[in-house]
Amino acid sequence: MRRTLVIGLILWRGGLLHAGATLLFEAVRWVLRFIDLPAQIEIGLGCLLAGMALVLLSVILERIQDYRAEGRLRE
Repeated sequence: MRRTLVIGLILWRGGLLHAGATLLFEAVRWVLRFIDLPAQIEIGLGCLLAGMALVLLSVILERIQDYRAEGRLRE
C-alpha cells in the first residue's frame, strides 16, 4: 500500500474512533445528570472504564503479535 493511503486510513479510523468516544462520553454524562452522583464517583468510574479499555486493547495487540510470530497472519 502507498504511504499516503495508509496515513489516510489511520486518520479516518482515528477520527471515527474519536467521534464515537465523544458521543459515548456525552451520552454517559447525560444519563448521569439524572442519577446525581458525586463527582468523585463519576471520576472513579471513568478511570475504571478507561483502565479496562486499555487492558483489553493490550490483550488484543498481544494476541495479534503472537499470531504474526507463529506465521498465521499475513500483512
